Amino acid sequence: MADSWDPALTRAKLRKMPNTLVCDALLDQAIFAGVGNIIKNEVLYRTRIHPLSTHGALPLRKLRELVEQARVYAFQFLEWKKAFVLRKHWLVHNRSRCPRHDIPLTRAYLGKTDRRSFYCGLCQKRYTQDSQP
Repeated sequence: MADSWDPALTRAKLRKMPNTLVCDALLDQAIFAGVGNIIKNEVLYRTRIHPLSTHGALPLRKLRELVEQARVYAFQFLEWKKAFVLRKHWLVHNRSRCPRHDIPLTRAYLGKTDRRSFYCGLCQKRYTQDSQP
């Protein structure tokens, strides 16, 4: 994500696709250029968002956090990759247990992209239209 990348514009794009799963939107290169599957898994874990959440159901603070963390992690990812220490920073990608709760992570191929997801069913909340007040 270049310096010209605009988080407000990204949030506006996401608001136009409220029924899109966050696991699919994070991999959409027109929205999050450079975000791949590892970053998707790690950002969703950091933000405690379940990959099958929809963007329209996320509270504004969670949407902002998701967009911010996607950028932050993308730059950290690059730094760690250049230093050959990327894998040691993974919290959930290719892991078997949740580092917060020491319970098994769920591994599944999710969304329209059908990419492998690693997530904790306990600490990653699933936001749906039904879960909104």
